[in-house]
Amino acid sequence: MAVPSITRENVLGFRQRATYLHRRLPRKRLVEAAFAGFQDSSPRSAVLALHARVTDVSPSAWKDSRFVQVWGPRGAVYVVPSHDVAVFTLGRLPRNPVLEASVKAAAEKTKRGFRTRQARPGRAVSARAAEVNFRELRIASMTGAVRIEWDGATTSWRLVEPPTEAPEPARLELARRFLRSVGPSTPKEFAWWTGGWAGSFGSATRGELSDAEQTFRSLEKELTEVELEGLKRWVLRTDLSKLERAVQVETVRLLPPGDPYLASADRALIVPQPRLRSELWPKSVWPGALMVNGEILGTWRRQVGRVTVRARRPLESEVKDAVEEEVSGMPIESARKEVRWSTGDVPLCGAR
Repeated sequence: MAVPSITRENVLGFRQRATYLHRRLPRKRLVEAAFAGFQDSSPRSAVLALHARVTDVSPSAWKDSRFVQVWGPRGAVYVVPSHDVAVFTLGRLPRNPVLEASVKAAAEKTKRGFRTRQARPGRAVSARAAEVNFRELRIASMTGAVRIEWDGATTSWRLVEPPTEAPEPARLELARRFLRSVGPSTPKEFAWWTGGWAGSFGSATRGELSDAEQTFRSLEKELTEVELEGLKRWVLRTDLSKLERAVQVETVRLLPPGDPYLASADRALIVPQPRLRSELWPKSVWPGALMVNGEILGTWRRQVGRVTVRARRPLESEVKDAVEEEVSGMPIESARKEVRWSTGDVPLCGAR
């Protein structure tokens, strides 16, 4: 059977719809929007990612009882549905016995830190107080026994009872969430996306790549191969028809740093322009992305209630109006919200 050929427009349109960027969900479906987890970079990216997908999001949405915070893919702080903790923790547990032993050793060290502080399980403690470094905590989090609380300034953590689920089903489900949100893709890109072992945004380790390849093999009956620009990728069979029909959305969104739509290794597919890619993913603090009708056209940064938008080309008045509407509805604790504009290297006028 011939391998289906798909276009960049198909891929972007599929991902935009799969991650609910085509229209906002009602408030009652808040948790559904977080099926792939939300990276919670500063300033409160998880809340702003929810705002891009759900109506009436509050500044404290990350504290909703249906969510928890964990160290998730790529060692980042993540807000995930509480009933999916096993997926985002045990789902990243390495199969390699040596690496798994290292995870368990890190978990034992965190327990000793709690005993040293005479802390009770479930009580929050700072990493410094327990004399445990963040890298060890990130690794230990793959057991599912670590919860964190990041309030935008400090991070505390606590021990809880680990999930009772087996790791293997969690690994497979994590891959399904990955393919639902940023598919079609490859094992190599999945290894980068899950990350976590080194706690960085660099290349996947050999062990992570081996795990990703085994996961894709285990899901073989659920996957189908497609071709994009001459390269092979895989997508869930149940999503193939959606992928082939998908077109890019016609809407304006301000995506925060680490947004699920931006969390893919194929950055050149999302943003073909090298200069814009370097602005969107610099080595220092990342900005957010301005998405207009399915394309990333610029970046934005926020300081309290002031949002500075840097577009790579002049924007139509209706697009500017839509951006200002997005900013006015942002769930941030600021009495005043304003937009400042710049296009290319030439600043435009101040707030409108």
